[in-house]
Amino acid sequence: MNIVDLDFENVGHWPKAYQAIPILLAAMVLSVLFYYFVIDAQLEQLTSVEFKEERLKSEFIVKAKSAAHLTLYQKHLKETQKILEGFVHKLPNKKELASLLDDISFIGSHNGLQFKSINWGVKKQNSLSEEVPISIKVIGTYAQLGQFSAEIAALSRILVLEDLRIKPTGENELLMLDVVAKTYRYKDAK
Repeated sequence: MNIVDLDFENVGHWPKAYQAIPILLAAMVLSVLFYYFVIDAQLEQLTSVEFKEERLKSEFIVKAKSAAHLTLYQKHLKETQKILEGFVHKLPNKKELASLLDDISFIGSHNGLQFKSINWGVKKQNSLSEEVPISIKVIGTYAQLGQFSAEIAALSRILVLEDLRIKPTGENELLMLDVVAKTYRYKDAK
């Protein structure tokens, strides 16, 4: 039988070889459609899930390492907090700022210095602290100024000397020291 002689209205009487051709064509079309609409979308989803799995594994490894060292981190945190508390304790609170000015005046007088001026500067707000400058002008010998600076540095509260300017006064060996002494007040301190 020739392919041209086949009757498309009576497919059931075709030879078996010719009957298999439309079935194979339909199966191939259905396979392509099934792959395109079902399998391809699931393969994309699988790739996305595999990528997410790798990312989560990496995050897990990092977090597992952190968790393994958690007690060490907690120990370091406690040590750091103790150090911070020590520094905060060395900063004057609001009530101690006036006595700090008295201490500076006493140290200067005790070393034989003449005060030209001692004034509060403009306070500067930082995120955790308040910077409190004190402008000081004193006259004395080089040794007196050195002893004054050393005793200021030895105070129990943190006090930083900045912008030091020393000029001769024209009188014997006397020098004028113009300095800004800065201290800091922790904002939570009363």
